[in-house]
Amino acid sequence: MPLPGKRTLVNTIVLLLAFLPPLTAPAEEVLNLGPLLYIDRDEASGTKSIDALGPFISYKKTPETVEYGFRPVFYNYRDYAKDRSGFDFLYPLMTHRTFEGDTKFQLLEYLFSYNSDLRPSGFREYSYMLFPFVFGRKDEDPKNSYFALFPIYGKVRHKFGKDEINFFLFPLFLQTREGGSTNNNFLWPFIGAYSGGGVTGGRFWPLYGYRGKEGDFEDEFALWPVYMHRERDFYGEKLTSTAVLPFYYGTDAPGRKQRTYLWPFVNVIDDTNKDVRRWDIPWPLITFSRGSVHTNRVFPFYSRRLEDDYETGFVLWPTLGYKKYVFKDYMRTKRTFALFILKDTTDTPLNERGRSAKSVHFWPLFSYRTTPDGVSTMHFLSLIETFLPDNPPRERNWSPFWQLAVWRMDAEGNQTSSILWNTIRTERTKDKVKFELRPIIPVLSFEKSEERSKFYLLGGLLGYKITPEKKTLRILFIPVNISKTKPGEIPDGSGGG
Repeated sequence: MPLPGKRTLVNTIVLLLAFLPPLTAPAEEVLNLGPLLYIDRDEASGTKSIDALGPFISYKKTPETVEYGFRPVFYNYRDYAKDRSGFDFLYPLMTHRTFEGDTKFQLLEYLFSYNSDLRPSGFREYSYMLFPFVFGRKDEDPKNSYFALFPIYGKVRHKFGKDEINFFLFPLFLQTREGGSTNNNFLWPFIGAYSGGGVTGGRFWPLYGYRGKEGDFEDEFALWPVYMHRERDFYGEKLTSTAVLPFYYGTDAPGRKQRTYLWPFVNVIDDTNKDVRRWDIPWPLITFSRGSVHTNRVFPFYSRRLEDDYETGFVLWPTLGYKKYVFKDYMRTKRTFALFILKDTTDTPLNERGRSAKSVHFWPLFSYRTTPDGVSTMHFLSLIETFLPDNPPRERNWSPFWQLAVWRMDAEGNQTSSILWNTIRTERTKDKVKFELRPIIPVLSFEKSEERSKFYLLGGLLGYKITPEKKTLRILFIPVNISKTKPGEIPDGSGGG
């Protein structure tokens, strides 16, 4: 006895197979089953792309690149021409990159990382980190190799702004070295002693501390942060700063003087080096400056700041804001509404070599972009593009999930659009117009070009096809020749379908 429903399943499969396009036809280089499967191949250029299960599965291949992924779990790409590759796993949880023999790996947003560099001598250097517990490096120069297991014991070189860091049962003991001087800390940050390289001093924080080098610098504090004083010798010029907070703060440098009283209520800066005089009363609410930098700001109502190649300002912050950058060949203008709701960036050429580009992000509805090479794209929705506007890993791993509608036009004016991951797809060139509605099965398709005109309902249940040689009706999938040309006059290979 046949299983219940078996005949219904067989009939469904037969019906779906009837809807599939004839893959053996040389003109059919595209297979479109809506969001279930889309294949586009061009044997002449050696390119192929596959999208399956909506945004989840993607494969793209060109003569120089190949990339594929199962979003958002992983995505892999390789550029053979540039000897570059990358692998993302639950981006940005884990990433792996290679470039010309070098390797970079990170996990948990660089909490764990691994880098490998191939030196010209053939020696492969590598470093690794499991922040903040493990640090290690193997260097071609043994003096730069190190290992540290925090907070128990270890040594780190050329990290965190120091030449060398040594510790034992941190914070019991911490030693840092920089520029020939040594800073020994006991029960960091409370007790410290400075020596080496002409540097002397000590610290019993927060009561009092002093560190200095004759003819070079002095640092002193008492009841930190109430009193602080610093002096620096900069190419024979003296730089000083003194603070008695919150009553007074002052800095003096060649050509520059700053005084702050009852911070942040009154702040005055006089910079003759840049020809700028500025008043903050109080900072950052009210600011005026004159000279090479012209500023008028009354926060949050209005602000405008002008420099030689830069301008910024706002009206009723954060309602409206703008920035202008003047580069050698073009000017970039950025406008914002409500900080991130609307962002508009325009590149305007200033000469023949200048670039022309534009991008608009209207969160969370859409993003639009025109690149300098004349390619325009637009998609709906746009959830994080306004926050990460130029981020290829984000575009590869996450953006397809919320890009419900995508439109693209190249420099020649050829256009394509896709709604719900190819459920509705259109193509328009100067020679062809094509429309498909395929929610897995081909509900409606239309095509018009110099070679043919075609209109099908349900994959050919009803429709017609017109070529220069033949006119065909389809009734219940059966082709009916209605052309006036006699069958014997039809050229070979122009059969209906």
